[in-house]
Amino acid sequence: MEYRPCSNCVLQTIAVSSWNQHHEVQPCRYVRTYATVLGSPWIARCRTRTSLPRRARTLTNPVVVAYARTPFTRSLVGGLANVSEFDLASTVIGEVINRSGVDPELIDNIVLGEVLQGGGCIARYSALDMGLPLDTPAVAVGGWCASGMMAMHQAVATIKAGMGKCVIAGGLNTPSASPLAGPHFAATGITDTKIAPMHPGIGEMPALDLARTLGEGTARQFGLTREEVDEWSARAHTLASDAIEGGVLDTEKVAVTVDGTEVFADELPCREFNMTNLSALTSFLGEDCTVTPGNQTGLTDGAAAMMICDPEFASRHGLTPLAEIIGWSVVGSEPERATDAAITATRRALDGAGVSTEAVDLYDVHDSYASIGIAYERSLNISRDRLNVHGGGLALGHPYGASGTRVAGTLINELQRRGGGIGAGAIVSAGGLGAAVVLNVFPPAA
Repeated sequence: MEYRPCSNCVLQTIAVSSWNQHHEVQPCRYVRTYATVLGSPWIARCRTRTSLPRRARTLTNPVVVAYARTPFTRSLVGGLANVSEFDLASTVIGEVINRSGVDPELIDNIVLGEVLQGGGCIARYSALDMGLPLDTPAVAVGGWCASGMMAMHQAVATIKAGMGKCVIAGGLNTPSASPLAGPHFAATGITDTKIAPMHPGIGEMPALDLARTLGEGTARQFGLTREEVDEWSARAHTLASDAIEGGVLDTEKVAVTVDGTEVFADELPCREFNMTNLSALTSFLGEDCTVTPGNQTGLTDGAAAMMICDPEFASRHGLTPLAEIIGWSVVGSEPERATDAAITATRRALDGAGVSTEAVDLYDVHDSYASIGIAYERSLNISRDRLNVHGGGLALGHPYGASGTRVAGTLINELQRRGGGIGAGAIVSAGGLGAAVVLNVFPPAA
């Protein structure tokens, strides 16, 4: 086989037989290296864009054409505490329709992740309240914290199977209005809560005490110290506060009107969560434990949604793709080792996309506990400057059903700010689930 240098690459040479694929199928501004399955030579992808525009290649995977989320606010006491889950869902569904400009008649399905919510299928009733076409189905996905990302996966599967061309996917959670069912809420001092029916054996379910089994368990599994998890938390809150003050996250959000006032601010990031203050907190799990109220996320109200379309549909209707969904995966594990599930899901999603860990420009893992973020970083050998660059879920908040969609949306938002690139997002879920998604984010339209 003949080899020759690629004039646009700073690494390696490429096989002449791979030239067309290299320059016409996947032109890219960033250096990527990967090996094909059958042991063919390492191929270096272009650092500078070739004469063929990046979006000129034929897209084969579903594309994201719009994304929006509400502000994420503190449950029970925050700006969205008195907003119903139906109104939150309607807000983000309506916003992605407005941002896309798609005729609601063309929407084939709505899929929302819903966790610990009352009121039946919120997606369906919200669609009815909005006056969307009666024949448009709207369904719920229940995968605990991974629900919002699993809703995206379902949208992708629907489109790939030819069962739809345009799907809205997302999720929500409002603990302020949820029928709280866990006995652990007694420790918070909150007494005015709604009680939901539970399966008789739920109290004996493995790993229900997530702070101990997942947060502390991950710290012990990876040999993390209290100082390390506090440092992660301090970084998260600093980055999130910087992003909010700089308006970096504003394009993601849609305001929610509450009693005549617009609620727009994310409420959980806190600059006072610095090392001095974090180290002064006591672990509620015991003297030798690392998890404190300062290095875990808090109860959060919020919703997020995105419109995912068949690429041909998007082209036909004049929609501008923000990103192509090129990899996705959901993995199960022992409930106590759910962090491992998210790591494995990321690897599988990257493998499916044909992307190496080194080729990813930005990662975002939902770190409901600081130990999760560090474990993810070390397991995938990621440089910290590519991971959770706006603080992640620990600081931004965790509306259970929405967080997976938020992870993907934040990656799209930030990579577009940087001119495009590859993003990988993941989320850990109760019960031993991990979900991941890989995105090829396009430069913003001129």
